[in-house]
Amino acid sequence: MRKKTLIISSDIIEAKMAGPGIRYWNFAIELSKHTDVTLLCPNECTLDAKFSIKQISLPTLKEELKTADSVILQGVTLWQYPFIKKAKVPIVVDLYDPFMFENFEVEKDSVNVNQLHLSSLTIILDQLAAGDYFICASEKQKDLWIGMLTAINRINAKEYKINSSLEHLIGVVPFGITVDEPIHNKNVLKGVFPGINQDDKVLLWGGGIWDWLDPITAIKAVHVLSLKRNDIKLFFMGIKHPNSLVPISKKTLESIALSDSLNLTNKFVFFNEWVEYDQRQNFLLESDIGLNVHENHIETRYAFRTRILDYMWCELPIVTNNGDIMSELVEKHNIGEVIHISNENNLASTLELMLDKNVLTNYKNGFKKIKDIYIWENCISPLKEFCMNPVKSHGKSQMLKVKGLYNVNYIRLQKLYKYILKGDFRIILKKIFEKKTT
Repeated sequence: MRKKTLIISSDIIEAKMAGPGIRYWNFAIELSKHTDVTLLCPNECTLDAKFSIKQISLPTLKEELKTADSVILQGVTLWQYPFIKKAKVPIVVDLYDPFMFENFEVEKDSVNVNQLHLSSLTIILDQLAAGDYFICASEKQKDLWIGMLTAINRINAKEYKINSSLEHLIGVVPFGITVDEPIHNKNVLKGVFPGINQDDKVLLWGGGIWDWLDPITAIKAVHVLSLKRNDIKLFFMGIKHPNSLVPISKKTLESIALSDSLNLTNKFVFFNEWVEYDQRQNFLLESDIGLNVHENHIETRYAFRTRILDYMWCELPIVTNNGDIMSELVEKHNIGEVIHISNENNLASTLELMLDKNVLTNYKNGFKKIKDIYIWENCISPLKEFCMNPVKSHGKSQMLKVKGLYNVNYIRLQKLYKYILKGDFRIILKKIFEKKTT
């Protein structure tokens, strides 16, 4: 008899989706081949699917938990719906996004940065305490989470006795690549988008402009190039999150202001609202280079830049700087160039060299192997195995509690639901753990 898998997306599932929605949409597609899937999401989804999609609500979630054999969740979902922990359903905690490191960048100028970090850490520790199985996006992330699980004694003699490699407790499930080859079915950029000519070279920024990334250096590099040639254009695929309740990032505003001040906007630098998920290949296939530019800090070390998988899918040569798992893949498989000293002049010279047609051709051979590794069907294998044979963890009883990090007021959290709907998680974290200043 097929098991029933309940998947809870923390982000909207619709024609336009951001990373969490894309991940959970593909989870549902792949797992539905092996189990009966119900996908819950914050919005009323209009996409066609071969599995059940429902808008999340308290009654719906409680009803679905009654028959679920396992539940997959991420982010603040467990704190928003704490009764999940009492449902006696094995919980899969998705740790692909170590958001406590992202929040260092988002909140670094806040007077409450220490309290906000404590809030993020508490949410993470609550997940580590509640989960029966954990997934993450890379081996590097796995080492991070094994360290944290060990620190609270979730990795203990009972778990070790079951499987000394801990494969029953944590698995690597990265973002994946669509198995179907990309098909260009609509002209969207060259000779179509105002300001981008048919013969221009397009540098593509494949996802959103988040505060922990470095679009500033990319814009400055384009400015350097614009002083000597007029055919290199930078296109940001999305500056407006598909969830209208999520505010525009500070780094987006800084990027637009910089581009305006250098007189680049709509001439050399273009800011698009957001691209529909099933149209993204048209933008990728019309581009010449995919950009992944970030600052080298702790978030970078454990990040997994999800939209770079789309670069790989469309065999778009990548320019990135070092410090993350993706730069290691780019170098290993020779699918682009890694900049080890990040500044606008180095980036500009690397881009100009790569845009020579013969040079771009050299990167094509490395894509096939990496695409085979990262197709969704292969990526999801550890999660599929657990959902087909879900079990509760035997080692939870041995867990240590960290003083001062479990004073959770769930009633107060429910009162903050309006902030969740607005997507303003910074306010949520601040309100939960805000301390009186002395």
